[in-house]
Amino acid sequence: MLTRRDFMKQAVAAGMAAAVPKFSFAADGKDKPNIVLILADDMGIDSVAALNEKCGIPTPHLDRLLTQGMHFTDAHSGSAVCSPTRYGVLTGRYSWRSRLKRGIVGQWERPLIEDDRLTLPGMLKQQGYSTACIGKWHLGWHWPKTGGGFTNKLADIDFSKPTGGGPCTAGFDQYFGDDVPNWPPFVWIENDTTQGIPDTQLTFASHYYSNNGIGVKGWTLEDVLPKITDRCVEYINTHAPKKDPFFLYFPMTSPHTPIAPSKQFLGKSGISPYADLLMQTDWCVGQVLKALDDTGAADNTLVIFTTDNGTSPKCDFDQLREHNTDLQNHWRGMKADAYEGGHRVPFIVRWPGKIKPGTKSDQTISLVDIMATCAEAVGVTLPDTAAEDSVSLLPTLRGDTVTRPLHEAVICHSITGVFVVRQGSWKLQYSAGSAGWSLPSDNEAEKLGLPKWQLYNLAVDPKETENRINHHPEVVEALTGILRRYIEQGRSTPGAPQKNHNGAIWWQGLPWNSSDL
Repeated sequence: MLTRRDFMKQAVAAGMAAAVPKFSFAADGKDKPNIVLILADDMGIDSVAALNEKCGIPTPHLDRLLTQGMHFTDAHSGSAVCSPTRYGVLTGRYSWRSRLKRGIVGQWERPLIEDDRLTLPGMLKQQGYSTACIGKWHLGWHWPKTGGGFTNKLADIDFSKPTGGGPCTAGFDQYFGDDVPNWPPFVWIENDTTQGIPDTQLTFASHYYSNNGIGVKGWTLEDVLPKITDRCVEYINTHAPKKDPFFLYFPMTSPHTPIAPSKQFLGKSGISPYADLLMQTDWCVGQVLKALDDTGAADNTLVIFTTDNGTSPKCDFDQLREHNTDLQNHWRGMKADAYEGGHRVPFIVRWPGKIKPGTKSDQTISLVDIMATCAEAVGVTLPDTAAEDSVSLLPTLRGDTVTRPLHEAVICHSITGVFVVRQGSWKLQYSAGSAGWSLPSDNEAEKLGLPKWQLYNLAVDPKETENRINHHPEVVEALTGILRRYIEQGRSTPGAPQKNHNGAIWWQGLPWNSSDL
């Protein structure tokens, strides 16, 4: 088991012994790269055809991206659900350090990102970047209340007034999207203004697994994905010729519900509307890459493609298997779970001339690493008060000889707030069941007399079939000690201790010793 002292010794030694990179990373003046971050929604690693021989759904654009850059085989979203992962991506900080200890940001809830927190777009904006968010936000707003103030009740929202606290407050110069694609109000938001007033007499049926609610006349769920993709292409076309670099954050609305592929893709897979939507998701990525090619911006653009969590059961796994498509081929579980299928995600990075094409890394990483990676790429030293859990991936991306783990350990989180600690091949999960939507549930697992916690050696048991919790108490002690230290110090990276929301340890019920099992 790697101790903190051993980890730091290895880090120093590896830094001294690193080979001279074959690909240089200049971050001065005009050499600062454009950055395009594409975050698909509810899409596990087995949904990329080139990474899963049993995928059965073509993803040619993502497959091509793989050949042009580096992909990480052991990448993890900070959470197995949406909002907390998005918080981590934009702040470099695990979301459980914020007020959100489980679940997601609720409908019409206040902003999750703290007012004084340095964000990824905010950091890039300080470096002269134009910054845009186009797509799904789902990190809260200050919805204006009729008569003044703010509200979290849809019926009380005054849509004639600006809606603050969103992307333009978090460091983006501009925003266009629909906040959450399957929640009312069904209306576009541009910057801080809704485009039209939802008709309270007009409601949308709960089709395509979407929620019922008010919207603007003429709204169609099928138009959402094409519209935001078109706006991304338009943004690239506008900003690529300009002198200043740009940062485009494209949080896609797919293949999350509503399962509403546009007419162009409906029936194209020959499998199901979900498979059609996955094909359309891949096509949208291709449109963004094409825009970079067409404008000549591709060679100086760092592209990151990843997803916010694993695949949702709304895909109907059993139906897909009937068509020789297995999106749980390599990993147990699904969206929401503490199992690998809940948070192991595709992570592909392309930067022509900087990252060797067609390479891969088995480093265990987290989506919180995006912020430190971008900071180093543009020559920024982050303060101790920002990106407390973020580690730069550049040593691996540029081909340095890196024999140590980039992280001492990586922490993941389930929808119910259950922790996972990863170090090397060991994975410790603080629940008896899935801690999410898969069977067994935690209650069912306890009724079956299963152990309170789960420990797996993923090197020999990637599908988490053999719980080793009673065989390696020393591993349990060590990993639990790491988690406790990360909680108490308010960070998992070197630096001055920071404060978590409501203090250092706010879940006193979590046992800290294997004797408590």
